Amino acid sequence: GQAYAPAKGEYLFNHARSGIVMALRTALPEGGRVGVVTYNCHTVANAVVESGCTPIFVDVTEDLHVDVQHLSVLEIDAIVVTNLFGIRNDIDAIRTVVGQKPIIVDNAHGYGLPAEGDFTVYSINQGKMPALGAGGLLWVNAEQYMASIQQQYAALPSYSKSQEMKLFITMLAKAWMHIPWIYGLITRRMKSHRGKAICREAVALRRMSKGVSRMYQQALPTIAEQIQQQRANAQQMADALISKGLAEKVWYGDNAFMLIARTKDTIGLSKYLADRGVESATHFARAIEWAKEFGYTEGQCPMAERLTKELIMIPTYVPLAQV
Repeated sequence: GQAYAPAKGEYLFNHARSGIVMALRTALPEGGRVGVVTYNCHTVANAVVESGCTPIFVDVTEDLHVDVQHLSVLEIDAIVVTNLFGIRNDIDAIRTVVGQKPIIVDNAHGYGLPAEGDFTVYSINQGKMPALGAGGLLWVNAEQYMASIQQQYAALPSYSKSQEMKLFITMLAKAWMHIPWIYGLITRRMKSHRGKAICREAVALRRMSKGVSRMYQQALPTIAEQIQQQRANAQQMADALISKGLAEKVWYGDNAFMLIARTKDTIGLSKYLADRGVESATHFARAIEWAKEFGYTEGQCPMAERLTKELIMIPTYVPLAQV
C-alpha cells in the first residue's frame, strides 16, 4: 500500500515519546524544568529526562484535567499537557498561566483531538487508537521551531529491511497478546508484574517504519467512524454502570478512547466486570510509585494520589456486554 504523506509541520516517529524528546530538545536548553501530569504513564517523565530536562509534577482535578491553580505556583520552563484518555484540557487557560513558555500537548490517548500548543504528539501504537503498531506523530504548531525540527528530523535514521521485519514480528506478537481472552488470561498478569518496576529506558529517536506508515494511510478513512462507534459503546456502558449504581461517576473524552469509572471499590467493580466478560484495568494505579523515581515527594499532588486508588478504565473499541 501507499505510505502516508505527512503535511507541512507533521513528522512521523517510531513512538510519540520520541516526538516529546525532540520537541523539548528544540524548545529548551538542557536542565530545563518541565511540568508533567502526575497521574500518568512513566514514559512521559522518562521522555523529559531523556531530553536532558527535569520533570516537575503537576496535580490533576477530579475530572483528570491539569490543575491550573497548582500549575500557577510551580516554577517551570515548559509543560507537557497530557490529555488523559482523550479528555481535552483547556489549553487557553494553561497558556494564561505559563505565558509564552512552550506547551507540548500529549495526545497519545487523544487521536482526533486538535493539534494545540507549540507542539502536539499523537500515538498509533498498539493499545492506543488507532492501534496500528510502533508509531507516533509530532505536529509542530509554532513557526519558530519548524526549521530546527526539520533539520533534526532529516538526520534521523530509518528502519532497515531487517529492522522492519523484526518490528513486524514484535507487533504480531503484541497483537496476539491483546486478543481479549488471551489478554485476560496472560497479558494483564504480565503487565501487572512489569508495572512493579520502573522502565527507565533510553528513547531511541527514529523515523516511523515504512510498513507502519502504510498501515496508517490505509486506516485513515475509517478512524472517524471508529471514534463515533467508541462514543456509542462508551455511552452504553456509562448508562449501565450509573443505572445499577456500580460507580460514583463515569465519563469519557471527545474520542471516547476509554470509559473512566470512579469508585471506592476498584477491586469489587473490576471483579464484577470480569465475571461478565467485560475487560477493565486500573491504568496508572502505580503512578505515584513511578513519579517517585523521578523526584516526586508524597503529598505534592493529593488529587493524583487519591485517584490512583479510585479509577477504573474500560476499553470502548468493541461493543460491550450488558452489565
